[in-house]
Amino acid sequence: MATKKVSSKKSSAKKSSAKKGSESGGGKVQVLVEMRIPQGTPSAFAMAAATDISGFETDSDFGAIAMRSEAGGGMGFAEDAEETVIVRGSVDEDKIAELESRPDVVRVFRDGRIEPFQFSSKSGRGKKSTKVSNPNLQPTPAMGTCPIPPCDCTFGNPANGDIAAVANFLGVNNIWASGRRGDGIVIGIVDGGIRAVGRPVSPGDTGKPRLSRIIDGWPAASWGTKAEWGDHGMMTATDALGMAPGAQIYDLRISSSSLAGTISNALAAFQWAIDKHRATGKPHILSNSWGIFQESWDAVYARDPTHPFTRKVVEALNEGIIVLFAAGNCGGACPDSRCGPDNGPGRSIWGANGHPRVITVGAVNLNERFVGYSSQGPAALDPNKPDFCSVTHFAGYFPTLNPAGASDGGTSAATPIAAGVVALMKQAKPTATQDQIKAALKSTAKDIGPGGFDQHSGTGILRGKAAYDKLLAPIKTKVSDDVIKRKGVDDIVVKRKALDDVKFKFADDPIKRKSFDDVKIPGRDIFERFPREELPRPISPGGSPFGIATPHHAFAGESQAGEGYETALAEFQSALVVTEQAIHQTAAELSQLQAHYQGLHEQYQVLAAQFQQAQSGETESSE
Repeated sequence: MATKKVSSKKSSAKKSSAKKGSESGGGKVQVLVEMRIPQGTPSAFAMAAATDISGFETDSDFGAIAMRSEAGGGMGFAEDAEETVIVRGSVDEDKIAELESRPDVVRVFRDGRIEPFQFSSKSGRGKKSTKVSNPNLQPTPAMGTCPIPPCDCTFGNPANGDIAAVANFLGVNNIWASGRRGDGIVIGIVDGGIRAVGRPVSPGDTGKPRLSRIIDGWPAASWGTKAEWGDHGMMTATDALGMAPGAQIYDLRISSSSLAGTISNALAAFQWAIDKHRATGKPHILSNSWGIFQESWDAVYARDPTHPFTRKVVEALNEGIIVLFAAGNCGGACPDSRCGPDNGPGRSIWGANGHPRVITVGAVNLNERFVGYSSQGPAALDPNKPDFCSVTHFAGYFPTLNPAGASDGGTSAATPIAAGVVALMKQAKPTATQDQIKAALKSTAKDIGPGGFDQHSGTGILRGKAAYDKLLAPIKTKVSDDVIKRKGVDDIVVKRKALDDVKFKFADDPIKRKSFDDVKIPGRDIFERFPREELPRPISPGGSPFGIATPHHAFAGESQAGEGYETALAEFQSALVVTEQAIHQTAAELSQLQAHYQGLHEQYQVLAAQFQQAQSGETESSE
C-alpha cells in the first residue's frame, strides 16, 4: 500500500504508543497491534487482515486475542467499547506511523520487556551476596533513607526463618486447624515456569527439583516442563502452597528460552486463564511476581490504563478472578540494580502492578522490619499503593529445595504468600469477591509506619488469620430467642452508611474561573443512572468527548484554557476514581446483604409454615 503521511493530532498521539516504549531506535521492533473487526467476526479474520499489511510481519503462533473490556481499563475514562483484537508481529520502527494510520488499526503498542521481582544477582546494590553485619541497619549516602527504620537491606542473605515460621507468624496454622487448607482452590502462578511432577521436563531441567499439585497451564503443549527465570516460578509456587497446601496450581509460563520476557506473553496467559475460568470456574486466583523495573522499559504500559494488558487484567477481575501483583523491588532505601534512576516514592510501581483494583503487595521480614527495596507509592495508576506488606526473606524453595539461593526473597516471595492466604479465604467463602477480600486484608493489617495508610507499607503487615476471620464475620442481626412464644422477629438491624452525599472540593483554576467549587454526587443517583460499566465520559468545552489516557493525561483535542482546565480535569479524574472504587465496594456489600436477606426470608417462610401447622393442630383439638 502507499505510504500515508500522518499529521493529525490523533495520529500523533497514537504514534507515541509504540515509540515511547522503545529502548532502541531504528530496525524492526516487536509490537502489539489493536485492530477493529466487524461485530461477530471470528478473531482469525484479524489475523488474515494483518497478514496483508505491507511491512508488518504477523506472529501466527500468537494468534489474535479479543479485547472485551473497555479501552479505559475499567477506570471510567473510555472511548465507547469496541470489538477489537490484539495481534503480535514486527515492523520497522519508521513504519509505525503508517501502520497506525490504517482505518482498521486502533493503536500500536511496544511489546515491552518484563522481568521477575526476585532480587537481582547482578552487580550493584542488588547483589545477593551482600552482607550487612549490623542488624540495626542505618541508612547511608550510598543506600538512601529508610522510610520505616530499621530497614532490612540484607537482601535475604541469610534467610530469616523458614516457611513454617511464616505460616505461624500469619496465623495460617490456626486456619489449617479448622480444616481449611485451600482444598478445591486453584492458584494461577504467572511466572517463569514450573517443573511439575508427572510432566516430561525439558532436557535442561532434568535432575532438578519438581513440584506436585501442578494440574494444568499455559502454553498448552509445554506447561510444567521447564522453569526459567532462575527457578523463580518454582519459588513462587512453593510459597503459595506453603500457605495453602491443599490448593492446586496452574503453571502460566510467560518467559523461557523460547518465550522472551515480554508483556504479550502475559497478555496471552491472562486470556488463557479467563477462558479457563469461563469454562470451569478456575483458576480462582492469579499471582504475579513480575513487572517492569524502569518506566523507560515501556513508558506507555507504565502509565496508561488503556494498555491492552492492563485492560486484560480488568477483564480477569470482572470475570471474578482474584488478582495479586508484587509492588516491585525499587524502594528508595536499597533498590535493585535494575531500577536505575527509577526508585523510591512515585517512581517504583508501574503499570498493572499498581492498578486501583488489583491487590498490590509490598514486603517485610519475619521480624516485622520493612524491606528497604520494597517499592513505594504513589503508583503510576493509583496514589494509594501498595495495599499492604507480606513476608519475604525466609527459607522456602531457596535453600530448602534448591540451595542455589539464600532465601525466598523480593516482593516476589511476599506476593504468593499473600495469594496462599487468599486461597484459604476463598475456600472458606467461595462467593468472596476481589473487593471483599482486599478490604479484609487491608483493614486487619498491622500498622508499622506513619499512622494509618502510608505509601511505604500500605496499611501495614498482613495478618492472615485476622483477615480470614474478618471475611467470615457474620452481619450482625438481632432476632428473638424464642420466635414462637414471642414476636417472630424482634429487631433486625442492618447498618450501612450509604453514599448519600459524596463531596469533592476543588480549588479555583488558574484562569480565575470557578471550574468545580462543590461537586455533589448522590450515591443513589450513581446506581440508578450509571451502572458499573457505564460511567460517564468527560466532555470537552467544545462538546466532543475525549479520553483521559494517563495520570498526566493526553487529550485528543486541545482547549484554549490550557493548564487551568488540565489541573481541574486531573482533580476531577481522581475524584471519579475514588467514587468508582466506593461504588464497587458498596455493590459488593449490597450483594452480601442481599444474600443475608435471602437467608432470613427462607427462615421466615419455614417459621410461618410451622406456625400455620401449629394453628391447624389447635383447631382440630378444639373440635
